[in-house]
Amino acid sequence: MEAEIADLQRQVQKNCDISDARHAGVYSLCGLLLRMRDLYKWEQGMAPWREPEPAEFTGWMEDREQYWEQIMEEEIAPLGFGSEHFDPYDMAGLNERLRPLGLIYGAGYGIGMKPTFFLAEIDVSRSQGGLKIDMVNRELARDIFMTPAMRRAEQIFARRSCMLFFLWDQILEGRPSAREALDFGLARYGTDLDEIRRDAARLGDLLERIAGRELQTWVYHEIGEALDNGFDRTLWRELVSVYANTPVEIFARVLKDILADTHSEGLLGHIVQNRLESSLGFYVAFQRAISRAVFPQIREAFTRFRQTGDWGLIDAARESGRRNIYRHAAALASLHGESRALGTERARARIISEILQPLGIAK
Repeated sequence: MEAEIADLQRQVQKNCDISDARHAGVYSLCGLLLRMRDLYKWEQGMAPWREPEPAEFTGWMEDREQYWEQIMEEEIAPLGFGSEHFDPYDMAGLNERLRPLGLIYGAGYGIGMKPTFFLAEIDVSRSQGGLKIDMVNRELARDIFMTPAMRRAEQIFARRSCMLFFLWDQILEGRPSAREALDFGLARYGTDLDEIRRDAARLGDLLERIAGRELQTWVYHEIGEALDNGFDRTLWRELVSVYANTPVEIFARVLKDILADTHSEGLLGHIVQNRLESSLGFYVAFQRAISRAVFPQIREAFTRFRQTGDWGLIDAARESGRRNIYRHAAALASLHGESRALGTERARARIISEILQPLGIAK
């Protein structure tokens, strides 16, 4: 069985590599470099806060680029396990075989419709409201798309390693404007940004504890996404496919994410109900520029919350933000429908000029 698992690991990693080779262009140069650095650390078994020797990392990058050129024309392949073969997106079929072995397989699509896969060891599994939630520890295969939590249908994966890398990247690369919210969250664990940046190795156990605890909260984004029906799912899939790798795709994804977060049983609902101050601070700190533009209510409420401790302010911002996102989603759906006959390029241009540019999120 060990030989079969090792062979499956090799097959999954090959599919990950092919996806990376063919779709690395969906990321900005800076974003790709960050993901490559994290992938290198993962491959070498390095803690996120350890930095590679520049010469070694540069050599690895050159080798990886050459490897990608060799495999770029290859197709994502079916997976063989024992005497059976599985479609690379058939999670249910393959996991029926893997769960008794303590393993789990994930497959789906990331930004720009990039195929993403991973193979990992299961830590804890539970069910909630018809959803299957698997917490995973050591990952045996993965690609450069790294998200702490992901969902496909009724299956949610929470990835500890990804959460730890994500947390460290935010600490290391965080924007100055996120400093107060990030320090607010870290203070609930008895530390701050300066101390962690100064002595991350000594605080490694604390960082792992923070990542593990916050991951338990992040799962509620996926729960909210599963429960929310504010954005027609068929339409949303059409939007991210038709406008893949454009600002319109990102806008559609952000709208869907915020609708999930602002659902009464989603991430912010869970934070409010359980008075999770650390998670609130991290939520505000980790907002991307486009999220801040379409959901400014939460940052404004957080500023007042720090002075008053009034959770009603956060819940009111959640509800107000949700109503506003509904309006953006309706406008996007309407303009897409009106412009579809004009062709994808003209429809995209209209959406950008009439919705995104007035919000200040696209030039």
